[in-house]
Amino acid sequence: MLNPGVADAAATRGTWIHNSVEDYLRGLRVIPSEQYKPYWDGVPEVLDDLLSGGRVLWSEKPFNQPRWAKYVGDDGVGRIHYYDEKTGHGYAGCCDLIYMNSNAEIILADFKTSNGPYAARFPNKNLNVDEKTKKALISGVFKTKKTKLQLAAYKAAAEACLGIKIVKTQIIVTTAVKEFNTQIFTFGPEEVEKDEESWFQVVKQYYELNPTA
Repeated sequence: MLNPGVADAAATRGTWIHNSVEDYLRGLRVIPSEQYKPYWDGVPEVLDDLLSGGRVLWSEKPFNQPRWAKYVGDDGVGRIHYYDEKTGHGYAGCCDLIYMNSNAEIILADFKTSNGPYAARFPNKNLNVDEKTKKALISGVFKTKKTKLQLAAYKAAAEACLGIKIVKTQIIVTTAVKEFNTQIFTFGPEEVEKDEESWFQVVKQYYELNPTA
């Protein structure tokens, strides 16, 4: 069973990281507390590198995109939605970051903070790491898969609402583990398409189980 105190601390940490990224992208100075410093180390450099030669389109809400202002609520939160008129299936959510890179590709990214690393695949049995790290990497695979579905959901909603074409999705993970301080996972068109297919299967199953939703 998850410790409520641990869950609350993780949620608070995640909120701080999200707010700090938004502040940094808007040119504000970010000074982390000692508690959050390990999670912030390396993040500004990663953002600078990813955005070099490109531009931000959305950071929690539209970024210098007045035509998208209608997607910001009275609470200041940016929300996008997806609705399929044929099936009546739909959902809404708040994505973290949409940016155009130096190759003019539009990328949808999601920020995660974690006590352990994420991973794109299960660790090789011969990997020279301690058992605790190996278990964390195994757990990280499932975290990555879950986030990829979340990104697929946001991609479809962002394209429907904002009229853009997202080419790649990306997970940016910050941890306090030095060996995995800031991780970046980028997924190309073929993988994104598979993720989207998987996501809409999840949506279909949800409505089959909840026909009155």
